[in-house]
Amino acid sequence: MANEQSPQPGVLQAVVFGASGITGYALLKQLLAYPTPTTFSRVIGLTRRPLRTDVALLPEDQRIELYSDLDLTNREQTLFHLQHIPGIEHTTHVFFAAYAGHGTDYQELKSVDCEILTNATGGKAYGVEFSDKVPYNPPLSESLPRIPEPYADNIFYYAQHDIMLRASAQKPWTFCEIRPDAIVGFGEGSAVGFPGSVEAWEAVHTDTSQDILARFHIFASLRPQETSERAFNVVDGPATTWREVWPEVCAYFGLRGIAPESSDAPFSAQKWMEDHQSEWAKWISTNGLKEGALEGTSWEFMQAVIGIPFRRDYDASASRAIGFEEVRAHAEGYKLAFDEMRRAGFIP
Repeated sequence: MANEQSPQPGVLQAVVFGASGITGYALLKQLLAYPTPTTFSRVIGLTRRPLRTDVALLPEDQRIELYSDLDLTNREQTLFHLQHIPGIEHTTHVFFAAYAGHGTDYQELKSVDCEILTNATGGKAYGVEFSDKVPYNPPLSESLPRIPEPYADNIFYYAQHDIMLRASAQKPWTFCEIRPDAIVGFGEGSAVGFPGSVEAWEAVHTDTSQDILARFHIFASLRPQETSERAFNVVDGPATTWREVWPEVCAYFGLRGIAPESSDAPFSAQKWMEDHQSEWAKWISTNGLKEGALEGTSWEFMQAVIGIPFRRDYDASASRAIGFEEVRAHAEGYKLAFDEMRRAGFIP
């Protein structure tokens, strides 16, 4: 995220890269209302695939402008498209929420995500993937040093931060880095056992609702004197566990959430969904759901996040210290996301 050093309220223009993703989508909506409904006079959303305001369930607001076919891996095309957006030169705030390369190896992920950031101009920052190989002592604070090599070479957040330091040197703009934990949100009666191990059931963590994350992006961008070149953790509230959250998640659907039976062979929601793929079309038809909703869901990613068996809670004292005080019970973030999914026809 980049921001001007002396923004003037009422004449602010925002550009959101990755506007169709879970963070970018929330930013589009929050920029229209936070911190006031008139703070930003224009909000430009940039996506690779076409995105319509009605299909995305975005507010009918003339300040939103959507531009698609932006391939950030192609520098010439990116610059061409940006230069042809009327008034782009008046932008005061840029929010970079684009992400690519999911499912590839660490070096490919680093390469592509550094490339898209260069062409446009959380948890990975703490090395959670290597928690059994590097010093790892939650709660995770922004003041922690980078993890050691050779593992640091796999963290693309580090490389992106260094790109921004070089790009902003001797420039009239600055930036800060926002670090969420697992993001909860929407982007475009029976007992239900927890789909993970006993260790995952008890593992302490902190979730981040997409709307709170978006508001902090904006909050930080409006306070460059306090946020310049700093990193900030953003979470919903005090650390929790799936023991506390899972029953409430299930209760939303009229079900009873219970603990996993054992860690020897934990229930896998991913495997269950894949085993029942032949029934997806019937579920879509019976419940009047959006076509492609189930096919477009990353069940592997969902299972991986739910199944993390170790502590990974974030220390949010830095964001609190500069005045961001929003707090929400973690389960409430899931309920709000489910409300959006239901409204969009992704769940019955």
